[in-house]
Amino acid sequence: MRIEAFSEGKNLDDPDANEDQLLVLPGRGYAVIDGVTDRTGHRYDGMLAGRMAGLLVRDATASYLLDPVERELDPERLVGHVTAAIQSAYERFGIAAAAREHPARRFGATLALAADQGDTIRIVLVGDSGVRLNGEELIVVDPGLDRVTAGIRLAAWRTLEAAGADREACLSVSRACVFNGLQRLHPDMQPWLDEAGLEDLRQDYLAQAMRDFPEVPPADLEILIDGGIIEGQGRFQNNTESPLSYCVLDGFDVPLSLVQIFDRPKAEIRTLELFTDGYFAPGAEPTIDAWEAAFAEVERQDPDKRHAYPSVKGTIGRICADDRTVVIVRC
Repeated sequence: MRIEAFSEGKNLDDPDANEDQLLVLPGRGYAVIDGVTDRTGHRYDGMLAGRMAGLLVRDATASYLLDPVERELDPERLVGHVTAAIQSAYERFGIAAAAREHPARRFGATLALAADQGDTIRIVLVGDSGVRLNGEELIVVDPGLDRVTAGIRLAAWRTLEAAGADREACLSVSRACVFNGLQRLHPDMQPWLDEAGLEDLRQDYLAQAMRDFPEVPPADLEILIDGGIIEGQGRFQNNTESPLSYCVLDGFDVPLSLVQIFDRPKAEIRTLELFTDGYFAPGAEPTIDAWEAAFAEVERQDPDKRHAYPSVKGTIGRICADDRTVVIVRC
């Protein structure tokens, strides 16, 4: 067996801010964890919520995997164990009530886990971190929500370009649009957008989104487009009411119907790769060098993440679009 792992935070000048985590427990399991970036600015033990979430999920997953009573991984019990650890942290930091009432105050993290069950490998995917088996079979849970929010940013960018804005203005104003939504004018949108211009952008993108995502009820699109990532996205977190619904470990109930769970015979697995969504494209082969080469090529082709790899964030100087982590196991 050979194990490789790599993780790098998006801010190259602040590596301690990396919200990704990884877990390597030979004979028990392997995981990557992606802490959900906090937008409130609150700190806990000196850390923003995304980093705290990643550490909590990593440590709770490790304690579960190392418990001899839990030798056969039960996904429901695993999720319950991690959920309890996050709830305990809410109590410790005195934010249990705030987290219950305001989803934006919650810690959150995705988890891609491969648990060694002896003759089988059990894969558990909570959120949009992914897995690749034998260098060929790529599995990522994608409800489509990120494509809608990325579309807000791209529509805003086009509007700004047409108005003569330079790249710096396009970067900052389109970011304000996707994070704050298009219902209310935010100070960071000015002077390039006013109330009338924002409403025109909103109506244009809402019509486009209805064409691009016909499977999503218009009311759901309006919630997401109007509230953006900060206020709108959380309405779809850990519920099953919409095609946009997604799951995340946040200290509250996680519908198992949104969690992808499957087993594979260990004898059929030659390589196992677990990765977070900071990698916009997989490596050509199961090596760190190949994954990093793929990352570099994405950065060369589309640093703003507007064309081949649309996203809610792009690379700005020494700050990349996202943290990235990969764990590779050669069985």
